[in-house]
Amino acid sequence: MTTPHSAAPERSVVDRTLSILGVFDRESPTLTLSDISRRAGLPVATAHRIVTKLHGWGALERSADGGYSIGLRLWQTAVLAPRIALTEAAQPHLLELHRQTGAAAILAIRDGVESVCLAYVPHDAQPEPRTGDPGSRLPLHVTSLGLVLLAHASERVRDEVCSGPLRGYTPATITDAGMLKRALARIRREGCARVHGTLNPGIGAVAFPVRDSRGAVVAALGVAAPGEVTLPARLMPQVRAAADAVSRCVRTEGWRLTEVGA
Repeated sequence: MTTPHSAAPERSVVDRTLSILGVFDRESPTLTLSDISRRAGLPVATAHRIVTKLHGWGALERSADGGYSIGLRLWQTAVLAPRIALTEAAQPHLLELHRQTGAAAILAIRDGVESVCLAYVPHDAQPEPRTGDPGSRLPLHVTSLGLVLLAHASERVRDEVCSGPLRGYTPATITDAGMLKRALARIRREGCARVHGTLNPGIGAVAFPVRDSRGAVVAALGVAAPGEVTLPARLMPQVRAAADAVSRCVRTEGWRLTEVGA
C-alpha cells in the first residue's frame, strides 16, 4: 500500500545531518532549534535528535539562551583542510600587497559556479555592502577573481555559467553570454582579469591565478579599490608578484589542492 510520502525518497541520516550543518551562514551564525528544523526541512523531533548528537560531539555549541552555533570541534576538523594552509601561507603576501597598494587584497577559490573568499584584507574606504569577508560567495561572472577562476574552469562549468541567467549587480556586470565567453578567452590569453564597477559602482579590480607545481590553477588572488587606485598599469606588477609568491608556496609545500578546472 502506498503511503502519502512514498513518492519522496527517504533522506539518509548523513543527508539530514549535513542539511542541519548547512543551515548556518554568515547572516545566521546562531539559530534556535525551530529555525534549524525549518531551514533544514526536518520535523522538530528529528532535528532535535540530530542536533543533540552534534552538540554532544562538539560540532555544535549551545548558548545560554538556547541558540546553537558551529562548535569548536568542527572548527578543529576544518583547519586540517589543505586550503586552510593555503590561506595561512597567502596572508603575509596579502598584507604586503595591501601595504603596497592601499587596495583590498583577496584570495578566492571556486566552488561550483561561485567564488568563495578564503582571505581578505580590506582597504580603508570599504564599500557597502561588505562582500569580501572570508566564506562569502559570489557568482563567478561578477568579479575579477571569479572571472579568473571561471576562465580556467572546465568547459562544462563555463558552459553552465554562460547558459544560465547572468545576474547584473551593476550596469557594468557582464550579463551577455557571448561577451562573457570573449572575456574569458581574453583572460586565458592575457593571464589576468581586470574589471571596473561590476560588483560595486566605482570599484575596480585586478586578479591573477595561483598555480600548483603542474601549472594548474588552484585559486585566484587580486585587489579591489576605488577606480583611481586600481589603475592596471600601477597595480598589475604587484598583484602578479603576490600571486606568483603564493604559487611558489603551493609548489614548495607540495599541497594537493583541488584544481579550479576539476
